[in-house]
Amino acid sequence: MNQRAYSQEVVQSYFRSKARQLAVLAELAACEHPGLVGGHREEIQRIYLREILPKRFAVGRGMVYGPFHRSREADIVIWDAENYPSLPMADHAFFFADAVRVVIECKSAWSQDEFQDALDKCCSVRDIVPMTEPNLKDEVIRLQQKVTALRHGLEHYGVWISRPHIGTAAIFLRGGQNLNPEALREEWVAKMDDSWPDVLLLLEPGRLVVKCYQAHPERYMGGSGWLAFYDLGEDALLAFTASLLSLIADRSVYVEDPLYLAKYAYALQSHQPSAIVHFSLTRPVAETVPLWGSPGGNNPHRKESST
Repeated sequence: MNQRAYSQEVVQSYFRSKARQLAVLAELAACEHPGLVGGHREEIQRIYLREILPKRFAVGRGMVYGPFHRSREADIVIWDAENYPSLPMADHAFFFADAVRVVIECKSAWSQDEFQDALDKCCSVRDIVPMTEPNLKDEVIRLQQKVTALRHGLEHYGVWISRPHIGTAAIFLRGGQNLNPEALREEWVAKMDDSWPDVLLLLEPGRLVVKCYQAHPERYMGGSGWLAFYDLGEDALLAFTASLLSLIADRSVYVEDPLYLAKYAYALQSHQPSAIVHFSLTRPVAETVPLWGSPGGNNPHRKESST
């Protein structure tokens, strides 16, 4: 067995074992009170995430506050504890929107009512717009563009930056086998850009649903969005974790390269979506666009990124 195959086998085996543990532990609630059962379920998943995430990112529970909006109380908040504070309140934790990378809703069993609750909570997060200042990555891009402008004799008018929204995710430990494109409600599709989680894990059936965006190549503030459905079986937790780490990396500034777990799970790359559902956009797609001036008025050096 070559080293690449061995590494992949170890990674797959680890996450398959974790998926079985999550499924079993979720059934071991200490009592039947719904609130305490829910707290038990959420704490299991917080423990899992604390083991996986880089120490820079903390795992908590509470509300996310922006300058003008706040979320509903979230089961799991992943935030940058190394660079930002949080405020412990009497009845919940206060997380600044600038610090939060992903918010996760945890559910025991799939139902349309429970899923609608997850959608409503994701929408409350999506409505938050952090008021961010230029960071190190922005400054590096600006300097790169100045060099390019000097090299090609172009006028450099600055940078259009639309940052990624706070990431959202949802986990259902049981059920959801019948969630497919044909089962989507019209109101879900109509509000998909605003409400649908960026990553949805249905652990029992091994299904992952990923929300994808692509900036429009010809104009600013344009683009397209779609849902990709993946049937991954016992590798669904591995794919979910890889997607979660990518959401965090896309919303953070690093000195070192972030870890993209998919590099160690080559088997995932062979999986194609079992279905794709396109949806209309209500907000700009996250992207970084250099604004160039040239004799023809063109912008030949547009740089695109996606959430």
